Amino acid sequence: MGLLHIVDDGRETGETIRIRDDWVVIGRSEGKVVIPHDTAMSARHARIDRLPDGSWQLSDEGSAAGTLVRAAAARLRHGSIVQLGATRLLFEVEATGSACLVEVRSNHLGRRHECGGNTTIGRAGGAAAITIDDPFISPLHAEMRLTPRGWKMINRGLNGLWVKLETPVKMAGPSQFLCGEQRFVFEPLLG
Repeated sequence: MGLLHIVDDGRETGETIRIRDDWVVIGRSEGKVVIPHDTAMSARHARIDRLPDGSWQLSDEGSAAGTLVRAAAARLRHGSIVQLGATRLLFEVEATGSACLVEVRSNHLGRRHECGGNTTIGRAGGAAAITIDDPFISPLHAEMRLTPRGWKMINRGLNGLWVKLETPVKMAGPSQFLCGEQRFVFEPLLG
């Protein structure tokens, strides 16, 4: 069994649903968990499946906005999408090897921010190398590093680092994720 917490805006509590089946679909109008008021959520947005070994897996159901998971750190590749505060960023690597983060607006791309080998990201007015005008971003929110294995982003902020799912992800312990603007916390229960 698992517990799915639908977290209320600005709080750490909300509705809790016990998942007794082998799967649950979350969506704006389809699935076992329906959130009709969230217009950023797709009709059928994400799915949680119990795997044969008893663990759980989260996958996106082809949603328009994607499903984002909270992470302490993430390896980035060209095209990765991350969210800091309320700002989504597209990671791009040029043919020359240089990299940048591009702010993603509702229907267009916004400001471009060049990334050096080690770059800090934070709220406008702070001391970070890349500053973003977003009140939900911490003064020092994240750090980008170029490692021998590629680019890595590390969370340093209070509101977390959210990474768009590219492939299904296993949820071994309590996990937070976003569908549209709705935050969820999933807790697998043992036994």
